[in-house]
Amino acid sequence: MEKKDFIKIINEEISEFDFLGNNKQLKEEENYELLKNEDLQKQFICDSLLRLKEKIKVDTLDNVISDDTGGAIRREPNYLNIEINTEIEYKYDPLKEPLKFSLYFDGDNVPISVDSDYDPGQWGATTDDAIAPSGGDWINYIDWSEVRVRLFTIDGDEVKFTAFEKAPIKIQDIFVREYCESGIEKSGDYSVNLKNTDKIQNIPYC
Repeated sequence: MEKKDFIKIINEEISEFDFLGNNKQLKEEENYELLKNEDLQKQFICDSLLRLKEKIKVDTLDNVISDDTGGAIRREPNYLNIEINTEIEYKYDPLKEPLKFSLYFDGDNVPISVDSDYDPGQWGATTDDAIAPSGGDWINYIDWSEVRVRLFTIDGDEVKFTAFEKAPIKIQDIFVREYCESGIEKSGDYSVNLKNTDKIQNIPYC
């Protein structure tokens, strides 16, 4: 191998070497600046509310729903403790790699109301006379405003969720519901059938 070829190879190796993880650090800084962008945040909120699944991939990492009674929600006052941690891949630009970040939802003693058509049935002298229990309970209202939303980079740095804080209250509620309602049902202890839910199409925002 000639000396000039050897020097060329060495220079190429040096140029590709990531000194002290600079490339990774630059990527993290770029993602952080993107997440801070209020316009991007608002677009993410709108895409979430419009349920554009081709742009947003959600992976639920932790999902803790409780009411300190083991799922016995037929009592007053009714509340839930909510803790949902999600990892998001957001394809904000079709020509760029998806932006990865985390959304964390939590609330203690979040007010709810419960409806029921539970019938305990009755014993009979024979099995033909007995009436089996039927029906059940379901949550028909959740005060989403009591659920806090926090935005993090994929490396765990918190980012101020400015667009969410500035959004109308109803938009905030719909956004939280979009990410938390299914998580509450998936916990297995609660059925959710909400009444009088607002729709994004009825609110001038996006």
